[in-house]
Amino acid sequence: MTHRLTWTDFPDPLRARLEELLGGAVVSTQSCRGGFSSSSAEILRSQAGRRLFVKAVRERDNPGSMALNRSEAAALATIPASAPVPPLVAAFDHEDWFVLVTEVAPGVLPAEPWTATQLNRVLAALDELQAAATPCPVPGLRSVAESLGPDMLGFDRVAEDPPTDLDPWIAERLDELREAARRGIGALDGDTLCHADVRADNILLTTEGEVSLVDWAWASRGSRIADALQLLASVPDPDGTLRVNDRVDAVLDRHGLPRQVGTDVLTGILAFFVDAARWPHDPSLPLLGEHRRRFRDSLVAVVRERW
Repeated sequence: MTHRLTWTDFPDPLRARLEELLGGAVVSTQSCRGGFSSSSAEILRSQAGRRLFVKAVRERDNPGSMALNRSEAAALATIPASAPVPPLVAAFDHEDWFVLVTEVAPGVLPAEPWTATQLNRVLAALDELQAAATPCPVPGLRSVAESLGPDMLGFDRVAEDPPTDLDPWIAERLDELREAARRGIGALDGDTLCHADVRADNILLTTEGEVSLVDWAWASRGSRIADALQLLASVPDPDGTLRVNDRVDAVLDRHGLPRQVGTDVLTGILAFFVDAARWPHDPSLPLLGEHRRRFRDSLVAVVRERW
């Protein structure tokens, strides 16, 4: 498993600073599951009962994690309070640490595997977010096409250097898939606030139906369908119970878009996973390679069905 930093890894002066924010000494900690970063992801509770969520990391632990935490802090500072996002409390440098502190989002991660009820709730929440956040209220964000576009050109890199385990179905129509992925990148452009990294471990659900989106490091400006299609691309559905492709079509129908758009976007996302599945192992992110291979294998079935 990925080793996350915890409260016990923090130096005493940093602990003292966090306890000032909490208004008292820390009496309990809870590490959150999910994700691949070595950054801490802990809920701290003080003697007074206040709870805060803390991400803290040093560049030597993982430079990428620190950069993402800084990006998230910048986004959270300007995302409207009406969005389903835990509010930012503080973000600061402490010696060689960068620390991001938010309120604790209510709820728990979705069930694994997903249930239809939970998936419907999250898709509805994404529709509500996009309706409320168009035009994009956060200035200066890159477009989803800019942030995800290079990843979605994975089939170009596969064509230049095919992996030994390339799926024969992909190999037979690689040029067509490359064209579809490029169309998919174009379809992600727009002027809506997008999370741009929507998957199960970035979502919290309450029993009352409330949805919170966490980990806003990739916040972007894009199409009103971008987050919903990214979510559906991440949902394994080996027995077809969740009818992922029917849900993709329903999203497109609601926004008056051709269903081919869904095929193109999912093809681009598949391109990333096919390419990334053969990247060198990163010992600081030990779970990432298996995650990419699992999602490659799940998504190729979805794209084949649409094709």
